[in-house]
Amino acid sequence: MTITTLKDAPHLYQATLSLIERSFGYERPNSFAEDFAPLISKNNFHHNFIKIDENENVIAHIGLSEREILGIKVAMLGGIAVDESHRGAGHFQDLFQEVISEKKSDVAFFILWSDQENLYKKFGFYLCGTQYEVSKPVEKINFRKTKLNQLDSEELNQIKNLYKKSFSTSYATVERTDTDWKQILEISSADLFIREQSKTITDYFFMNKGQDLSGIIYEYGSTGDIKDLIQEIAVLGKVWAGDILGDIGEAQFQFFLSPGSTRLFSAFVSKFTDMKINVLQVNSMKQEVYFDFNQEVLSLEVEEFLRGIFGPGIFEELGTIPSLFISGLDSI
Repeated sequence: MTITTLKDAPHLYQATLSLIERSFGYERPNSFAEDFAPLISKNNFHHNFIKIDENENVIAHIGLSEREILGIKVAMLGGIAVDESHRGAGHFQDLFQEVISEKKSDVAFFILWSDQENLYKKFGFYLCGTQYEVSKPVEKINFRKTKLNQLDSEELNQIKNLYKKSFSTSYATVERTDTDWKQILEISSADLFIREQSKTITDYFFMNKGQDLSGIIYEYGSTGDIKDLIQEIAVLGKVWAGDILGDIGEAQFQFFLSPGSTRLFSAFVSKFTDMKINVLQVNSMKQEVYFDFNQEVLSLEVEEFLRGIFGPGIFEELGTIPSLFISGLDSI
């Protein structure tokens, strides 16, 4: 068995994609390559890790996307799949630990999305991050349905500006470069709804993403109050929102998170909490975090610490801090 990447073995792309789609139960016309284009695109092949046998059969895959939040590099994991005929033989553990080990010193933390809580807790990943789901009875609202790749350059720039000045100021979220936007354009399965006034887009939201996030509104922006927009568009589908609407219902977990480099994780937490908390050490063996708060050194289990920082149940002593919230266009 060998661990490599699609950059070094590009001829195994179709076999890798087939493995992922079988594992996730994809049905035509849906396509993982379309729903998660930034993860599986050619320019990310160096982050598509695969395990192959001596006959170059693809046994397992883990994709990784490096992005920045608050100017600090983080890693998101996705497309995690193991061939059904090779499950239970330790291939996932080997590949997962290899990826984490290779990237841990480069990022503040790892994020992934899954329903396998018991599995990922074994590797130091814990559910955290506050998310609310908002929905309302159907009413008529005036939005035009389109696709991001159908906009002209001026309209696209308006969407970029709304993301920067609305969504990404409401949340601590993923920063997008021009390259990131080009990759997002390839997610043609995502439906875009826009509202215009005098040929200027004033409001937008994304809903659906092929087989992923069906009926879910996961990104939105407005020249007005984003909270009002969320309440308005909730008539069209379930809106996922961070903790910006106040106590609107039961909080949900948003993702699994595991600290990476202690130095980068400490820098992120300090910036995220407005310098109120300084992480001193993350003990991976004991799964404990040692940190400084109000000039006092404290320790907590990693799981409790993560939820105290990112929610649900953020430490009251932190006061009001932004939600860490990832759009469905960026999540993998």
